[in-house]
Amino acid sequence: MTINIPVSPDYKLTSDERNIIVKERYFSDPTKAPNWAKRLAENPDADPTPQEKWREVAFHSTVERALMDVMNRRLRSSDAQSLAELARLIQEFRGELVALLTVEGNRWGRR
Repeated sequence: MTINIPVSPDYKLTSDERNIIVKERYFSDPTKAPNWAKRLAENPDADPTPQEKWREVAFHSTVERALMDVMNRRLRSSDAQSLAELARLIQEFRGELVALLTVEGNRWGRR
């Protein structure tokens, strides 16, 4: 059995028998494919809508390390210009994790 846990709209955790896998969402635009003109000629009703896909971006031995990787990826892609901004982003991410770990009003690990 494998896990499939959304962490944010752009990241999720999955697993195999040895790893926790960080996957990142991206969109594939079929109109940019080298064979798009041929596909369109063969099928004028071909769907040009970008398709949501997920790519494996990291493999970790623990969920904790995988979550830290997701946080670091989000920080690297941010527009933060100061340590205060980075601290705010870290707090936001931690808040999102707390919300994910909160089930029916009870925090994970507490009864």
